[in-house]
Amino acid sequence: MPLPLHQVTADHRELVRVCAEAAGIADPVAVQLDEFTWPILRNARRGPLVPLHGVIVRDWDRNSPQFFPGVKFGIRLYSLGDIRLARCVANNDPYANGFLEHFFLVARPDYLRLFRKAVRFKRESALAGLPPILAPGLLDTLRQNTIGYLRRDNLTRIKELGGRARRGVLLAGPPGNGKTSACRWLWELCHELRYEFRLVSPDVYRAARASCNPPEAVKALFAVSRRGIVFFDDMDIALRDRALSPEADDQAVFLGAMDGIEVREGVVYMFTTNCPLDLIDPAFKRPGRIDLVLQFDPPTADLRRQLFDRWHADIRGGIPVERAVAETATMSFAEIEELKNLLILDYLEGGAWDWDRAMAQWQANRHDLAVERGRALGFQRNGQPVAH
Repeated sequence: MPLPLHQVTADHRELVRVCAEAAGIADPVAVQLDEFTWPILRNARRGPLVPLHGVIVRDWDRNSPQFFPGVKFGIRLYSLGDIRLARCVANNDPYANGFLEHFFLVARPDYLRLFRKAVRFKRESALAGLPPILAPGLLDTLRQNTIGYLRRDNLTRIKELGGRARRGVLLAGPPGNGKTSACRWLWELCHELRYEFRLVSPDVYRAARASCNPPEAVKALFAVSRRGIVFFDDMDIALRDRALSPEADDQAVFLGAMDGIEVREGVVYMFTTNCPLDLIDPAFKRPGRIDLVLQFDPPTADLRRQLFDRWHADIRGGIPVERAVAETATMSFAEIEELKNLLILDYLEGGAWDWDRAMAQWQANRHDLAVERGRALGFQRNGQPVAH
């Protein structure tokens, strides 16, 4: 049952007070950074953790340590030049609005300066880099069904002919084979073209499901204010076949939110999944919800060669590239990039590029991950892990 409004606002005021004291921020302003979160955090200096009412619950998720606060409950401090920021994480009430329990604080005199910096950082990061390495034809298909689809002349003609002003695209395949890289590239293109791009993570979806009005909260995740892409990352929990999963109500809410959405100018809904397509609910895969499925398989020899071609010239000059292409036949893009990191770490330690040593260490690390979860990763010399 939702808390009374006076209790919700009182709890929020207390969180603001405690966080402001911890960060030494006078006259604080609470703010949700939304699409500016990544540009700001990428340029900010990550400060210490501070208890919230004497409590810290640390989070060991290392997928993106620069972005995530490192706590499930507590305060993370940041500095952006002379601007101080405090990030409050206190999601302890499933009925409360997440933005009242997870927010940033900045001093009122710095509020406008922070916004101007955020706009500049976002603009500077908007230039699209190299496109992802994908199978022949896959990159063009991806572009045509996302950025190309959203062109104003295309949308106008689609509407004139009575077509749908939205499109659903599912990126499927084993992890580490380019789905995230493809979405990051589209994110860059969206910013360059001034299209909207929003990310809905599993945590954001779960928060919407736990709100006091789940159908409306989930429906809001699909809404856009202008042409753009809404990216749903790893939404397997909502897409598994209802006949195989007891969470039918959760899936029904998700699928219902995909229908009847009024779109003013056009939107592409993108989903990624690592699970086999036969586990995806057929109701989700029907036309009108998902119009296109793109399969991201492990890289071929030609694609692996293209990846090595993008490595730094010093690395390429120090390793047997053609042998590297052959010996990475069973690896994903992500695993090959991990191998590159091991090469660099060994070079920094020993001063030479040693492909055989890197391969041996990579295989040992993969074995240790499967058998001994607590063992340190990285190069080891004389039985001692190399710190990194």
